[in-house]
Amino acid sequence: MRLTWVSGDKKPQQVKYADDKSQPSKVTTFSQKDMCGTITPSPARDFGWHDPGFIHSAVMTGLEPSTTFTYTYGSDSTGWSKNNTFRTPPAAGDSSEVKFIAYGDMGKAPRDSSAEHYIQPGSLAVTKAIAEEVSSGSVDCIFHIGDISYATGFLVEWDYFLHLIEPIASKIPYMTAIGNHERDFINSGSTYMTPDSGGECGVPYETYFPMPTAARDKPWYSIEQGSVHFTVISTEHNWTINSEQFVWMKNDMAAVNRSRTPWLIFSGHRPMYSSHKSLFLPSVDDKFVKDVEPLLRLYKVDLALFGHVHNYERTCAVYQKKCKAMPVKDVDDIDTYDNTNFRAPVHATIGMAGFSLDGFPPAIDDWSLARVAEFGYVRIHAAREQLRVEFVNPNTRRVEDHFRIIKTG
Repeated sequence: MRLTWVSGDKKPQQVKYADDKSQPSKVTTFSQKDMCGTITPSPARDFGWHDPGFIHSAVMTGLEPSTTFTYTYGSDSTGWSKNNTFRTPPAAGDSSEVKFIAYGDMGKAPRDSSAEHYIQPGSLAVTKAIAEEVSSGSVDCIFHIGDISYATGFLVEWDYFLHLIEPIASKIPYMTAIGNHERDFINSGSTYMTPDSGGECGVPYETYFPMPTAARDKPWYSIEQGSVHFTVISTEHNWTINSEQFVWMKNDMAAVNRSRTPWLIFSGHRPMYSSHKSLFLPSVDDKFVKDVEPLLRLYKVDLALFGHVHNYERTCAVYQKKCKAMPVKDVDDIDTYDNTNFRAPVHATIGMAGFSLDGFPPAIDDWSLARVAEFGYVRIHAAREQLRVEFVNPNTRRVEDHFRIIKTG
């Protein structure tokens, strides 16, 4: 389990944890020259630059799954943090239920009338509600699938975002995927040649959130918790057929042991299905769908989670814009998809965690079954025979949509 913190001291520090264990930190940082720029100034390299200090990272080893322990970090010369508590998730293949929360596009907002260049109005209510769930002990992990801080080159705003999520990320794993507002920039190697990262080009994101990836600027990975295998991709890097990432996706999903982890959840930032009609770039890249969607059906992905579009939308079991199976109502009036005889993945767009919301057009395709243009987050409970999914409104705490995916036999 990796712990990351920021300090003004470049000397290695320590994390002390689980009563008698300790690990030294590895220290890194980034500078203006690491940011992207063109002839036209970019915020990250020029007028939005802010010294990040030193980012410390330490891997806590020897931990048991589904266990709560205390930790503190720092040094004698700089001081020590308060004692924090952290809970590890269930081990891969564990028969116990794994409970996680997922969302995209959260960002941050000031708690007073301060002005920021980019404010995500729903972020405060969402983080407050999630922090309360985490404190209750009912959450094992977070998945934030792209558009993390929306600093977009105004680098001090990463500090604001990290402070906002501290009550959550200090207590359970905070897993992420990269989005356009972390990576994309002109002539930087990103798939989409837009200035959306403000010149960050993924450098602050990968420094603050070191995921278990193979290398820098290859931000795709997979992990397993309980009965779930998570395949996390980057929609901002080359995903075309036979690209490095495409081959990795194929190999990763082909190798999943479904007797050990019966559920396969696929996630990335840009969606394959969305009813929202953008005024500028399309919400869905048809080339991405053409190249990657066949893998999801071939390897029997149960649930695909995406962000980028700022609302909540759920599909039928869909492939090539056609419903291959429809849910039925159970005794509690909950839509239930039976994946015992798999037909196609269920897709959910969940980019409604903070950024100003996107509405829906009057005409809706048949594959779209549920739509909510409200701020919120998704709560997912995975047992061996069912995935239970709920979209939660953070202001009312009401469940605005819920569904199940089951397997029998």
